[in-house]
Amino acid sequence: MDYEYIIFETSDEIATITLNRPERLNAWTYEMGLEIWDAIDKVENDPNLRVTIITGAGRGFCAGADLSRGGSTFDGSNRPRETDERTRREGSLIKRYFLLKKPVIVAINGPVVGVGITFILPFDIRIASESARIGIVFNRRGVIPEISCPWILPRIIGLSRAAELMYTGRIINAKEALEYGLVSRVVPDEKLMDTAREIADEILLCAPVSVTLTKRMVYQFLTETDIDKAEMINHRYFGWTGLQPDAKEGVISFLQKRRPKWKLKVPGDLPKFFPLE
Repeated sequence: MDYEYIIFETSDEIATITLNRPERLNAWTYEMGLEIWDAIDKVENDPNLRVTIITGAGRGFCAGADLSRGGSTFDGSNRPRETDERTRREGSLIKRYFLLKKPVIVAINGPVVGVGITFILPFDIRIASESARIGIVFNRRGVIPEISCPWILPRIIGLSRAAELMYTGRIINAKEALEYGLVSRVVPDEKLMDTAREIADEILLCAPVSVTLTKRMVYQFLTETDIDKAEMINHRYFGWTGLQPDAKEGVISFLQKRRPKWKLKVPGDLPKFFPLE
């Protein structure tokens, strides 16, 4: 796929997706969404790419849905056929997020509202620039939060705060977002991408398969009510990793005080029984 609304770049096992409609504050379109997921799929299937960073071009991350269609903006009449076909083929969108094998870091530069925030909530790590402003404004536009926001937001920041943000549509600043737990770090604007890459570099210090298995459990266990089953899955993955060459390399590289040289890659070297259900 050729990209019109995003920029896709790779360097040192890190992919960067930049929303690229700066003249519209990177306002969301269905076509942009298709391009983002195409780029994410490329990362998922490339054993030489391990982490994705998503950010926005210009002075803002995403102004939410493109409102240029006026009152018909939310009627779904311009939704591409590919969107519905993928949903029928792969199931709900939120599950697609949770099945991703590689971490995604979101670097929020400036304002982000509406779908601009809901589409990044299910990703792994969110950091923000000091100029970031965040609003879940759907109720103010006569619609409701989507991409399972009412399900995942209370799990991230707690019920009371989630209710306040969704019911009021209030815009919060970066400091409030950090206090709420909506982001894990707030940094000066000029240091945002450097910080995102530093986090990505730290992930690269870890074994690729270990990160994937850990990521899988984090999201699977959000809805797992059987603690015995969760522990069984945890122990089986641990037992498998302990027998792999990366477990030996992890210990030896630590003792030798050098950067590890991981042998196993994702997706090709995951255990044959992955994923455990």
